[in-house]
Amino acid sequence: MSTSRITENEDTIAAISTPLGKSGIGIVRLSGPEAVSIVEELFRSPQGLKLEEAQSHKLHYGFIVDGERRIDEVLLSVMRSPSTYTREDVVEINCHGGVVPLRETLESVLDRGARLAEPGEFTKRAVLNGRITLDQARAVEDVIEAKTSFSLELSVEKLQGKFSRFVQELREELTDLLAKIDVAIDFPEYEDSALARKDLQGELARLKDKLDEFLEKSKDGKILKEGRRVAILGRPNVGKSTLLNRLLREERSIVTDTPGTTRDTVEESVEFEGIPFNLIDTAGLRDPQGEIERQGIDRARRQAQNAHLALFLIEADRGVTEEDEKIARELAETDSILLLNKVDKLNGAEMPGERNGFLERNWADILRISAKEGEGIPALQERMVELVWGGKLEKEGDLFLLDMHEKESLQECQRRLTDALEAARKGLSVDLIELDVRAGREALGRILGEDVSEAVLDRIFSDFCVGK
Repeated sequence: MSTSRITENEDTIAAISTPLGKSGIGIVRLSGPEAVSIVEELFRSPQGLKLEEAQSHKLHYGFIVDGERRIDEVLLSVMRSPSTYTREDVVEINCHGGVVPLRETLESVLDRGARLAEPGEFTKRAVLNGRITLDQARAVEDVIEAKTSFSLELSVEKLQGKFSRFVQELREELTDLLAKIDVAIDFPEYEDSALARKDLQGELARLKDKLDEFLEKSKDGKILKEGRRVAILGRPNVGKSTLLNRLLREERSIVTDTPGTTRDTVEESVEFEGIPFNLIDTAGLRDPQGEIERQGIDRARRQAQNAHLALFLIEADRGVTEEDEKIARELAETDSILLLNKVDKLNGAEMPGERNGFLERNWADILRISAKEGEGIPALQERMVELVWGGKLEKEGDLFLLDMHEKESLQECQRRLTDALEAARKGLSVDLIELDVRAGREALGRILGEDVSEAVLDRIFSDFCVGK
């Protein structure tokens, strides 16, 4: 399925494109060949304006009516193909933002021949009509769901085509290489003049290095889209709730000197350097003193198993206890930061002796903090970002967020180029090299929406809201 030409959709779709509820305005959007004529039947302008004659991309004042009954006072825009989001005729009716005027306006356009849009169908038409590529369509959803200013910035860059330009450029270079290879296949007597083996190896190596470098600069988009779950664990009264409050900069969890105060998990969201974290304060891990506490401890253990990162607190002024060792045996040390809390109580002294090489284990890191006084908290936040991001967070220069489909497609292209380069170095048949290069090119095409089945597109856009 090519995205190089405008598709001929015979139906006109409509949907409410803003959240339902009390608001200043709400928008009913239509797209398709009959968008203007359908709304023409409903729109009444005090100046007698006919929408068929209305200037494109201008707001027009009037009323939406059903017979003699006025449904709402509106501002309406007519946007004519191909200079629209979908490259079809689009009409947007800006109603008052209540549920009733929006619903009645939508019902009126549906009664006159429009069809209710499916989830993401406006954006799907934009892809099918070549307005945007498939990766840009995914970026639309990322912009809508951005949780931090950093994720918004990267999503907007992707929406503007920064990622697709790289993919298109690499794909064009593979196309040029394939043309030379095909000449060598069709005219073997001229193989060396069309593309010498040495030149073929050099070109394959260059393209593979280009893709390798790109993948090194890319990151999993789920990190910014969904955040990372961080479980705060430890014995009762080691300062878990105090740490949560310190990281949130507010008193969210109750803090007392009574062990077992936290009976259930408390989950809150916070952002460090543009990375969203879901912090989970858990019940203190010990032998339970009753059924309610037992359930809280069971939930704490489940949170530890499902978290991307654990913050394991012990009391620096007491040293490592037998209970600490017992908890540690349940943790994946490489995904856990050991926090020596309450260092303010040491008054400059060393921590009491540790047991059985506890501090020598393969922790992700060991940090000295005072959750109460704030000592070591900035270093902890920085380390949390490094561990979930895979290194220092660099906001300057090229950085790309990839979803699973995009990453897998790029990695398939990378594997194919690696195989082609190895075949070229071994002097294998040019036909075998051609197969790998072509498969790599096709993998890049799937990112852009080339040769993607309708079923795949439907699955991609099913997560979009109806009006987008």
